[in-house]
Amino acid sequence: MRELIVPAADLLLGARCAGCGRPALGLCRACGAAIRPRPVVVTLGHPIADLVPVAGGMNTGILRRVLIGWKEQGMTGLSRVLDHHLAAAVVVHARPGRPVVLVPVPTSRRSRRARGADLVDELARAAARLLRRAGADVVVEQALTHVREPADQAGLGADARAANLAGALRARRTMRSGARDIVVVDDIVTTGATLREAVRALSEAGHRPVGLAAVATTPRHS
Repeated sequence: MRELIVPAADLLLGARCAGCGRPALGLCRACGAAIRPRPVVVTLGHPIADLVPVAGGMNTGILRRVLIGWKEQGMTGLSRVLDHHLAAAVVVHARPGRPVVLVPVPTSRRSRRARGADLVDELARAAARLLRRAGADVVVEQALTHVREPADQAGLGADARAANLAGALRARRTMRSGARDIVVVDDIVTTGATLREAVRALSEAGHRPVGLAAVATTPRHS
């Protein structure tokens, strides 16, 4: 009975779909269908070595509103939707017979305090569970940490983002990737500065990633 009472109470209290704003718990069926994962290769102004970033969708329209609800409005239950996008992006990098370790980009202390959790880490673990249920050998390792706290990235251009993040991360000495393929994961790719810094830190420690995956990518404008 409780599983029926709680959702009904939420609706009576004004729960709204993150995608369209209509009464719903988290996401209505129509919006859920509209943002099914459609993996795309991310084109960056400055390539990240020879790695190809892949995103589960475009950070526009309904998916953008869902990501805002998840990141900024405390709608953490949307992880059950967005984990499919991240998993779809990771699958593109999977090689037959090779186990994978997902390395999430670490959340800054400022963001962790504001949101009450490391959302990217939680999303990576949810995506890994999906992939394991599909038969893949996937684990998650929090292998990166901040050397210093970067400034808020909001409003910064590509060059400013790169300068803000340069040297901000390092690989943990306890990292044990073993024979697993490393895929760095993040929520949104904008300029690629965060992924580039993560690849640098891991590579300098002798842990070369094979792929980069994200939930969504922001369209580039000329």
